[in-house]
Amino acid sequence: GKHCTLGYAGLGIVIHRSATIGDRVHICQNVTIGRHPSRPGVPRIDDDVYIGPGAVISGDILIGKGSTIGANAVVLEDVPAGRVVGGIPARVLS
Repeated sequence: GKHCTLGYAGLGIVIHRSATIGDRVHICQNVTIGRHPSRPGVPRIDDDVYIGPGAVISGDILIGKGSTIGANAVVLEDVPAGRVVGGIPARVLS
């Protein structure tokens, strides 16, 4: 996507080559975006998403526009647009 930022110049960030990232996405350090070992497919990240440090986004899921992924969250399911998620596994917080 356009105008994306990688925290700490991309330190520790792993993004699967087939994952899609929208515009204006901020990805903090030590984030993993990729395949899940037991599920096919890779994540799709929509526009204006903030992904906190240490988060893991795994599998064929959609992170909706304007969502926030909390630090160290493990996201294994779709996140609706505009929501805040956190925890292991991640759940909607607001």
